[in-house]
Amino acid sequence: MSTVRAHDMDGGVESGVSSRKPAPEVMLAELHVLRDEHPLWDSRLFRAFEIGSLDKRDMRYIFSQYQLYSRSFTRFISALMANCDNDLFRSRLSENLWEEGGGCEPSRRHAEIFRTFLRTSLEIESPEETKFDAHTQYFVREYLTYCLANDALSGAAFLSLGTESIVPRMYTSFVTGLRKAAFRDEELEFFHLHIACDDEHAETLEQIMLSYAGEPRWFDACKRAMKRALDLRLEFFERLVDELQRRRLDSTVARINDGVSLCPLAAKPTDIRHRAADAGPALYQNQDAAKNIDFAVTRIPLAAEVLDPRKVVIPAGKSNERHRHAHETFLYFLEGTGKVEVDAQTVEVSAGDSVLVPRWALHQTTNTGDVPLQFVAVTDYQLTKRAYVGDAKAYRLDESANAHRSE
Repeated sequence: MSTVRAHDMDGGVESGVSSRKPAPEVMLAELHVLRDEHPLWDSRLFRAFEIGSLDKRDMRYIFSQYQLYSRSFTRFISALMANCDNDLFRSRLSENLWEEGGGCEPSRRHAEIFRTFLRTSLEIESPEETKFDAHTQYFVREYLTYCLANDALSGAAFLSLGTESIVPRMYTSFVTGLRKAAFRDEELEFFHLHIACDDEHAETLEQIMLSYAGEPRWFDACKRAMKRALDLRLEFFERLVDELQRRRLDSTVARINDGVSLCPLAAKPTDIRHRAADAGPALYQNQDAAKNIDFAVTRIPLAAEVLDPRKVVIPAGKSNERHRHAHETFLYFLEGTGKVEVDAQTVEVSAGDSVLVPRWALHQTTNTGDVPLQFVAVTDYQLTKRAYVGDAKAYRLDESANAHRSE
């Protein structure tokens, strides 16, 4: 237990721990550590931004919802001002409000810069008409309620440690994902502006918080306020991902329930049949002599909504990669002999055999014969690439994820 937390325990001092209260800078440093280790930073949303698995349509939903928070931010600062009895600090907070409001150019207020991003870059014609989800409204409502209902110490810690001080790290992650989704830096003015200026805003709020450092249980009060802000944001981000997944799958679910054939009325034979003699487009191949890997994958050019058929050829004595992925796979062997490892199981295969590879199972196929081993692999990749908010390629060769399965 740290000296800071021991000091703030009920009963005053834990046995064997100095009763001298730590200096404010020591307590503040520990609060910063707690902030930086909060589960927020491991949220699915941040991971998706960092690996670049969000496209423009995803961004349109995420940031159209986020605008309610953006345009409400001055209300949070105003609520803290109303609870702050120090006129100097109120004047400093009014500076923050002045900057947020665009100073002498209200048309340059931060909320409007964000709306410009929504209109021009995300092509949302009327962002002010966005219908906000229940979880978005809850997030903003709880933020405002906290700032209104708590004293200046708690409000300052909430908005400093739990809000403004996380902006540079948070928006840097957003910028990373936006760049990977092909947005240009000149379109990201709102984020760059806040990465540059919010350290100063956080410092003002931090000074207010530190002015109360002499009060009993100051550390606990700051910790609770910070945690509440970070918890609210984490819950909001997780609900955004949940809704994003639902939206990605809505059209597929709707077509399933419509009961209408998806086969075109004027379908050509090549739309529903691929002849063995016809070559398919190359999809992937790899050779690694050190690992005895040599194989090629071609796509079977039949367009399906969920299924993704492929043909795999492995030369004699060679293997494909040992890998894993979100999609489940049905293997049907056309020619040759070999073996397939699926997690801890190994089965021998020959022409006419079938193998099922469950989702995320580590698997590898090896040609044990004298002729090329050929098989068809049918996956539900067209489903999982929408349902999985992440980058399946980042996990594809990660054997450590299933290490426990071989114990």
